[in-house]
Amino acid sequence: MIQRIQTVWLLLGMACGVALLYFPVWQAGPDTIVEGMDIINVSNPFFLLGVPPVLFITHAIAIFSFRKRKMQLRMCGINITLFLLFLLVALIFLQVENNILSNFSLADFKLGAILPIGGVIFNLMARGGIRKDEELIRSMDRLR
Repeated sequence: MIQRIQTVWLLLGMACGVALLYFPVWQAGPDTIVEGMDIINVSNPFFLLGVPPVLFITHAIAIFSFRKRKMQLRMCGINITLFLLFLLVALIFLQVENNILSNFSLADFKLGAILPIGGVIFNLMARGGIRKDEELIRSMDRLR
């Protein structure tokens, strides 16, 4: 249902997924030696450009399939996988392009690197809410 707490968590996860379009994952600072690209975001490695729309669609499916809790749980699992895959591919691309581990600076990472972690946390919290609803429904069925 729309008024359930897991809907709020799913909406926040959706917001994290959409915000990936607007915030870079990494941007070279003034003292960083850049061998390749000076900014890594969704559009630079073009194959990451499809992840935020897919995240939006899977979150929307999870929100509006409130009567099918098993499908909601699967969609949350897919969302978690997509967020982690996005982060992993972005970090691998960053390492390949700029060899960032040789001159690591935490200040060069931007909000786009934190958004997938927030999305994973929000989806895990939504999964917990969906599981509680499922347990509540099962307990009500036992009482009948």
